[in-house]
Amino acid sequence: MSSSASYNKTILLVEDEVIVALSQKMEMEKRGYSVITASSGKDAIEAFKSNRSIDLILMDIDLGSGIDGTETAELILQERDIPIVFLSSHTEPEIVEKTEKITSYGYVVKNSSITVLDASIKMAFRLFNEKKRVLEHQQKLKHTNEQLEKSQELILERENKLRESEDRYRSI
Repeated sequence: MSSSASYNKTILLVEDEVIVALSQKMEMEKRGYSVITASSGKDAIEAFKSNRSIDLILMDIDLGSGIDGTETAELILQERDIPIVFLSSHTEPEIVEKTEKITSYGYVVKNSSITVLDASIKMAFRLFNEKKRVLEHQQKLKHTNEQLEKSQELILERENKLRESEDRYRSI
């Protein structure tokens, strides 16, 4: 059963195990996602740079030789902000903590059900959208504050001119 919220969402699945990647891709496509796969950190970065339609990244931590998933995530986030959900068999606290320092959109243990993975993806989208909304609100508040400061300066300037004019009038 597909959720309409998942339609038109493109996920970059970074997984070095081909069979695992194919299985996850098929399951996510059943739920309405468009899925692009990459089998290494280098491939993931190239796919991300060449495809602006990617909405979320599912990132395995162990990607074989080359850069691992956490390094790949850091490099991708230097390009643009995007939700990244880590997908790994690692449950050691130091590994989970390492991912939390990079991004806080989720960590799913491999072999969790597709329902858990899908729920984590949807939560990551909600968190990311809320983060964007908060940042936009902060920008509006900053702009409003700047406008208020300019208005205050203008009022003070006019008040000073009025006093000067009043002083000149009284001296006549």
